[in-house]
Order: sequence, then structure tokens, then C-alpha cells
Amino acid sequence: MKMQDIPRRVHFVGVGGIGMSALAQYLHNSGYKVTGSDKIKSDRTEALVKEGVSVFIGHSEQNVGDAELVVRTSAVHDDNAEVKRALKENVPVVLREQLLGAIFNGFKTRIAVCGTHGKTTVTAMIHQILETCGVSHTALIGGVYHGNNYYFGKDVIVAEACEFNRSFLNLNPSVCVCVNAEYDHPDCYRNEQDVLNAFERFINNTDKDGYVVLPQHLEFLKTDKTRVFYDCDALGDLRLEMGKPVFSVKTRNSKTYPLRLKVLGVHNACNALAAFAVADVLNLPVNKAIEALSEFDGVDRRWTESDGVCKIVRDYAHHPTEIECSLAAAKSVADGKVICLFQPHTYSRTQAFFDRFATCFRQADTVIYLPVYSARETPIDGINSFALAKRARELGVNAMYADSFDQAKNIALGIVRKNDLLLVVGAGDIVGIADSFITV
Repeated sequence: MKMQDIPRRVHFVGVGGIGMSALAQYLHNSGYKVTGSDKIKSDRTEALVKEGVSVFIGHSEQNVGDAELVVRTSAVHDDNAEVKRALKENVPVVLREQLLGAIFNGFKTRIAVCGTHGKTTVTAMIHQILETCGVSHTALIGGVYHGNNYYFGKDVIVAEACEFNRSFLNLNPSVCVCVNAEYDHPDCYRNEQDVLNAFERFINNTDKDGYVVLPQHLEFLKTDKTRVFYDCDALGDLRLEMGKPVFSVKTRNSKTYPLRLKVLGVHNACNALAAFAVADVLNLPVNKAIEALSEFDGVDRRWTESDGVCKIVRDYAHHPTEIECSLAAAKSVADGKVICLFQPHTYSRTQAFFDRFATCFRQADTVIYLPVYSARETPIDGINSFALAKRARELGVNAMYADSFDQAKNIALGIVRKNDLLLVVGAGDIVGIADSFITV
């Protein structure tokens, strides 16, 4: 599908999703007639309504109306009432990633950010750089940054390239950023090599005269494109001040510049290196790129702080490596203990990383495991958070199990003190529990 193939009347099934809502906003602001539906009301559906998009809560075949194209996610199946109506009436039905490809590939300068973790933050950082440099651009961000997950402009597009179900293969970037490549999505990939093969295929989707931006440790990925490396291991001057990185960035002509971040953690220094490398290959003003990164203050749910019974941090981490990074950041700023509430995301991921979901919490003083957020999956026998907490204790982690949000809240309130840090981690609906500690 190409941009010119998109009809003027488009309906989104599951429009409240972070990726779907951004695409709906793009088409709406481009003059298309857009409607959408979702099973629940959310901040994203409300944002769409405020922009003038008609959003139906609940699914019904009537929601399709006179749509000429229906867009769905992988989580929406052929038995959905709206999809069934579209198929019955021969209305084309496409996946989110197919529409994203049609929009993305139509821009002259196309920046795609892939990686098992960090791609949302790096995408937002690049958006901040482009905005500070005065570059008209569209940004499609996998999280909410400064109130939105979407920014509309011309000339340049920056978007996340998600590896789930190999959906990123729909994109053909002129600048491809790969921040890391670890095993994840065991429901889609057999093993780590399968993941690496997919990432290698994707970076080779880059224009012949384009750029591939990679950390040094991924130099083994094969491509004939121009590669630009950044080296997280070379951050010899890195220091943390109140958990926030202070370090130097280097241009391709080896000039170095000091940079101080507002966001916590060594991992964000690596994210900033990737974003700065993009600014460098686009020949953007270095001083503006530095200014943008120094003012970057993080994406919602990627270390979002609140005050309540103690310092409360919401974090989207749902892979063991991400959790270890979040815990390292927490330990660097906590005055007291670090208490974690963790909701595993999907049964297949919990099964694939069962022991790692125990050992990754070794830096925590206490971790409370909540029931698995199933997302699109059905339960797997023996794979549950009760068994996970038991295994964590066997491996020396101070772990507990809660069978509900209410029980988790009561356990946490019994052990947390004012100078502690409560880290609420997971990609499901666990974010809702954080507010209850603010209002106590």
C-alpha cells in the first residue's frame, strides 16, 4: 500500500492504542474523514475526540459506517463485529503496520527507530532535536511526550519501528536507528538468532544511500549501507549527578561536546548517543541538538515520578534488561529502600524469561508480583506470578505475591516508609495502582 492508495474515509478498530491513535491523528490532520472504536475510553480516545475524530466506545458493525478502509491491530481478529462487517462488504482491512508503512514511506526523509528497548525514548529525543532545530516533521511516538504521541509536520518523519510480528519490515527508512537487539516476543520469535535475523532484514530496508545508526556491539549485523556507530562502552567520562548522566558526545569528525541530561540512568546516556548520531548524519546544528537533549524530560511511563506515601515511580519496563536498568536508576536516587510492584506482561514472555524475571529484581529490597497481564494470550499451565514469586525466593530475592491490586496495595502500605521509593513496573494496566498511593 502507498499513501495515494489510502481512501478518504478510514475507520480504526482499536483506535485507543498508542500506535493506532497516532495514525488516526495523522490522517485526520491530513484532511481524511476518520472514525474509530475501542472497547474502553482512555486518554488517547479522549484526545482524538477533542481533535474532532468520532470515537465509538464498544464494538458494533454499525461503527464502520461508510468507511472505505478499515485498520486493525494484530490483537483484533476476524471475528470482531466491525472487521466481519468490512469483510462481508468487501471493504479492505489492513493491519496498523501496513498503514504506517504507507504513510512513513511517502516522506522524503524517513527516520525509523528500532530496538528491543529504548525506541520510544530515542524517538522522542529525535523529535525534540528536530523541533528545537526548527525542522518541520511528523513524529509517531510509542508513548506520550509533552501531552501527545503524535506531532504533525512536513519534510521529515520519525517513527518507532516495532519488531513484534516483524511489523517493522513494512518500513523503508532513509535513516535507520537500531538501539539494541535482544530476544523478546517469544510468541513471534523462536530464539535470539531469529530476532537478530529480523533486525538484520530490517536495517537492510534502508535506502541505498541512507544511514544505519548502531551501537558498536551490533557491528556484526550485516549491511552494505553506510553505518554510523556510537559506543556506549566508550563513555569514559560518564558520571551520575543525582542519578542523571553527565558525559560527552562525539560527532563523526571526532569533535566532542559536553552533555548533561535531565533523565535518570546510564541507559539514557546511550539513548542520547543514538539520537545525537541522527542529528549528526542529518547535519543539524550541534548546539541545537545538545540543547534539545539537555532539555529532554522523558516520556510518560518511562520513569514518571509522583509524590505520595513516598516517591512513586511509574515505569513501562517489562523485559528483564529494562527492569535492571530501572532498578539501577532507582538505587542511584533512593534515600531509603526500593520497593517494587511488578506485573508480568504476557504468559509467553513470562515463560521465556522465568528465572530472569526473578533475578532481575535482586537490587530491590522487596518485589511484589501481581498476576500476569495476559494481553492477547491465554494462560500457560504453571506459568503464573505465584510460581514466579516462589522461584524468586528460591534464588535469594525478597519476593511476595499479591493476587489483586488491592492486596498489593495493602502489602506495600505495610512496608513502605516516607523516604523509600516505590517502583511500579509493567506494560499492562498496573499503572492504575500508582495513583492509589498518591491519594492515601
